[in-house]
Amino acid sequence: MRRTGTILGAWTKGDISREIVSVMAATMLGSIETMSEALGCPSPERVAVETERCRMLAEKFEPHGVLVLVATRAMSADALQRASLQLRDRVSAGSGAAQRTRPTMPARIRTTHQFHDR
Repeated sequence: MRRTGTILGAWTKGDISREIVSVMAATMLGSIETMSEALGCPSPERVAVETERCRMLAEKFEPHGVLVLVATRAMSADALQRASLQLRDRVSAGSGAAQRTRPTMPARIRTTHQFHDR
C-alpha cells in the first residue's frame, strides 16, 4: 500500500475489508511516526504490534510504499518477519525498479509492551 492507505495489492482471507485495514494501517504508521519524532526519536522503518490474538507488521518499502502483514499469534514474530522479507524480495524482483529503504535482514523484533484485546 502507499503510505496514504491506497492499496497497491492485497491478499486476505474471508470478508475482511481491505480498505479499512489499509487506511487504519496508514493512520497507525502516521501516528507512530509523529509520536517518535515528538520524542526526538527517528521515524521507524518498521512497526510491530502484538495483541492476544494477532501480530501485525508494517514496514516501509520503496520510496512511498508500506508492506503490512497481519497473522494469528500462531505465527511467530520471526516467521512474520521472514515472510515480509520474502514478499519484499518478490516485489523487488518483479518491479525491477523497487528499492528497499532498509537492510535486507532487519534486527529481530523484540516485544516491549503487549496490548490486550478487550
